Amino acid sequence: MKAAGLKVLRAALLPLLLLTPAQAGGAAEPAWVGRAVDVAATPLCRALGCTLQTVRVNTPDTMGWHDGQQRTYRTATGWRLEVDVHPGGQVSGARLLRPGAPRGTRLSDAQTREAAAFLSALTGRGFRAQAVRNCVTAGLAAQDRDPDAYGPTDPLSRWSTPAGWPFRARCGVAGAGLLGVWAGWRQG
Repeated sequence: MKAAGLKVLRAALLPLLLLTPAQAGGAAEPAWVGRAVDVAATPLCRALGCTLQTVRVNTPDTMGWHDGQQRTYRTATGWRLEVDVHPGGQVSGARLLRPGAPRGTRLSDAQTREAAAFLSALTGRGFRAQAVRNCVTAGLAAQDRDPDAYGPTDPLSRWSTPAGWPFRARCGVAGAGLLGVWAGWRQG
């Protein structure tokens, strides 16, 4: 009974925990991108219940910085969080994915809020749940027209760092049965 009560309480509080400090009326937290971040210790990961699953050291034959890592976390709410990390811990990008999502799956309202909170924490930019929902809907429509499309052609957001590095936030299907959102350097 206690576990069920905690689950109900967590479900009720999760939307409040997922507010970025700026949305809650406080100062915005620095973005994960471009900084050394202990992802598991972030407010977002504490709210989602992130648990580190694997650390893959990249090689010239793997996607990502050839001398970096990909750290994969699972969340208590069913997401797979993949974080690309440079030597020294600097985050260059990340993906929040729903493993095993059948083709045509839409995100629930709670999942959409979690995805928007993830993009906000990762990038330091504000993402609204409705923008994520619209992006996923456009991605599903793109896949109906072209089964090889992974999402809409336009990103959710694009910007450049002060040094001129191009960053993008995207949504769609990142592979077989992986519906989600992602952002980082050179995301097409």
